[in-house]
Amino acid sequence: MKKILLRAALVMMTAGAARLQAQSALTWDDCVKEASTHNLDLLSAEQSLKAADDNHLATLGQFFPQVSFTASTGRSGLGGLDDALSSPDYGQNASLSLSAKEDLFVFNDFTSVDQSNAQLDVSRAQLQQAKAQLSHDLKTDFYGLLYAQKQIDLLQTIVDRQKNNMDLVGMNFKGGTDNKGSYLQAEAAYAEAVFELNQAHRGLRVSQKQLDQVLGRSPMDAVEVQGDFENPSLSDSSPDFVSLTLQTPAHRQALAQLHQAESQFTSSQGAFLPTLQANASLSHNGPTFDESLHEWEAGISLNIPLFTGGEHFFNMQSAGESKKGSEDALKSSDLKTEGSLENAYASYEDAVDQIQVLQSQLTAAQTQEEIGKAEYLNGLLIFVNWNQLENALTSQQKAMLSGLLSVETSEAGWELTQGKGVIP
Repeated sequence: MKKILLRAALVMMTAGAARLQAQSALTWDDCVKEASTHNLDLLSAEQSLKAADDNHLATLGQFFPQVSFTASTGRSGLGGLDDALSSPDYGQNASLSLSAKEDLFVFNDFTSVDQSNAQLDVSRAQLQQAKAQLSHDLKTDFYGLLYAQKQIDLLQTIVDRQKNNMDLVGMNFKGGTDNKGSYLQAEAAYAEAVFELNQAHRGLRVSQKQLDQVLGRSPMDAVEVQGDFENPSLSDSSPDFVSLTLQTPAHRQALAQLHQAESQFTSSQGAFLPTLQANASLSHNGPTFDESLHEWEAGISLNIPLFTGGEHFFNMQSAGESKKGSEDALKSSDLKTEGSLENAYASYEDAVDQIQVLQSQLTAAQTQEEIGKAEYLNGLLIFVNWNQLENALTSQQKAMLSGLLSVETSEAGWELTQGKGVIP
């Protein structure tokens, strides 16, 4: 028994020290702000979008003239390196060249821009999904840590209650009004409560690390949160799952991938079309730059593909099949998303409705425990029956706290399926 008391005291001292070492408790808004700035997955998705945007701008450069300048000088002849630098038998040459090229008609220039637009849409949808995932992870980890903190407070209350009950039964045992079995059972209940408290402290450290990771903190620390569980109410009408499906990142990404496939198919058709290009150049060639001769050249070139061994034809066939596959993938994605939305919302409804039931059960268990304890003190109830009421109260208190967490996690899942969240 002394070991149990010592362990309980040690747990309370450790909890107090941890609270002192922790930074000031973070609110929900604090966590949203920090995660929006430092979460590594979100930063990676934002960089991918920037890369896609830069690639889109790069494709627009195809419609501008391509201008280049070249300058070269050298000596050539037979002999060694020393002769090359000094012998008059070696010839000397120098050249300057300025050239410009403009595509008058290259069909695939247009399709490449269309493909880069589609890839940009894919990156936007991926960023939206990354924000929704971060919002989900942040909510589950924030309330998971809040749950761990409140669980420790609850279990500490249960430890104190079980200790008082054990002392009461021990006093009755010594006074001859109860038996040794009752005392041993009360002692075992107290030991179990202490174990669960120790276990909760270990779980608290795990929850702290999980929230640290989502916040992008390195090195991790003993973060603490403050707040309370919300108890939201449900709307009387069910959501329009079909309409919500069309707003999800999954739909937008599948739609953008279809646009990519359509653009690739159009590009494969463009391989059969002629290309028209204009070019001009101004050059100076001679022994030295001072003695160079001026040359000017300009022209227009037309290229008509006649036979490429079937390459263009089979590329078009392949692109057409890919387009059909993307159409089917979009339909499949929408069907799965609609089903996931209904399932996620049903889970959220269950969690919200269950809270009312758990609250009623908790109120009943508290009332029965109070009556049972009074009857035991007056000798109207044996320990076994009173202990059942104590266990029922403990179970309902734990179930109520778990139910509050379930509401938050199921709401986070519902928001994730929609592709929504708190991350701006």
